[in-house]
Amino acid sequence: MKWLKVIVVAVQFAVGILFIHHPVTVLADEKEGPGRAGEGIADDAEESSLPPDGSGEADNPFLIIELGGETYYKYSPEPGDGIGGLAAIMVDLDGQLSERLTFFGAFHFDSAVWHDFLNKPAFVRKADPDYDIELEVEEFFITWKPEATNLEFTAGRMFSVVSYANQLHLADFQFNMKPRIFTEYWGDNHGLALDGGSVKWFHDAGRSRTALLVEAAKNGYQSSHTVLTTTLDFAFNVGDFDMGIRGFGYFDHQENDHPFLKYVPSSHVSVADAVELNNGLGMNAWGGGANLLWYTPGDRSVFFQTEWVNRKLANESFFGGYAFLILNHTNKISSSIMYQQLELPDFGSQMVDVTNERVYTVGLSYIPIYNHRLRLEYNHFSESSFYDNMLLAKWTFFLEL
Repeated sequence: MKWLKVIVVAVQFAVGILFIHHPVTVLADEKEGPGRAGEGIADDAEESSLPPDGSGEADNPFLIIELGGETYYKYSPEPGDGIGGLAAIMVDLDGQLSERLTFFGAFHFDSAVWHDFLNKPAFVRKADPDYDIELEVEEFFITWKPEATNLEFTAGRMFSVVSYANQLHLADFQFNMKPRIFTEYWGDNHGLALDGGSVKWFHDAGRSRTALLVEAAKNGYQSSHTVLTTTLDFAFNVGDFDMGIRGFGYFDHQENDHPFLKYVPSSHVSVADAVELNNGLGMNAWGGGANLLWYTPGDRSVFFQTEWVNRKLANESFFGGYAFLILNHTNKISSSIMYQQLELPDFGSQMVDVTNERVYTVGLSYIPIYNHRLRLEYNHFSESSFYDNMLLAKWTFFLEL
């Protein structure tokens, strides 16, 4: 595959030179600080979209196009191997048709090697490596805010609001990978995408904001699933502190493509068949989250976030969650630590048991110029069925047209 490596290196070099000479946009970490990952569904309650020229004419149509990319390198001390290359090329569209009608689209050309690394168990990746480029429509939706109401309607493909981190694209998240609950409990490390519609009611009381959102859709990655979610979000401000609390219920028709079933060895398929999966529409997950952003003097800030999920497989419940802390030392340098713990099914020869997995992550981010972010982190896994312990580096860059 030497020709493929040559092409990848050439593309990375050309795109990198292009972005170095066009430092016009800002990565999420610097643009909005560490609180970006804690963005609440109530946060934009009374926010009006304005055109990029700052003219203040909110009813004028406009379109913002962002081009971006990510490269990565992963090294595992045991067994001592490394792999790297182009992770993704990203095209985002952010526009307005009228003062009350907006749209957003996120189209990612993912390297299959990177995609499989995020979403497939180690034994599958190593047995059947894939080197294609895959187009993923991560989001493409339109939003209508009726005048003089506290309602907002959205239709299309969108990341579900059941989780703070789920609302963010992987390139906007402060860590190189989303928390493990996304891969294991929702089926995709990029996030839980839904194809359908949502209705949001919100109330803004100045220092506090409340929102209730209901989503009815098909699961974007498991199209046989009919999904209904209900999320209650509360955010408030006290002096130098921004805080948020969220709770959700996830109702789903469980089918035979439950995310947990990827762990069933071929010799134990009968065990999976014996698990009752088709329970009809029921609450197959519930959970919540909380975050706290503290603005300290200067350019420094501290951000804490935690989320937890209780995911069902038939009549059994599996708990998972994470907590992380981010210290912004300046507007360019931040350090972070994350702890994750989740329960996964262990399909034995006769029954389904429980495996407890713990993940420890420490990392450092550096933003040399506005549209570039360099990120290095170390991940330690208590179970090696999905990943080996590893150093993972990423370079993320954007260009606004």
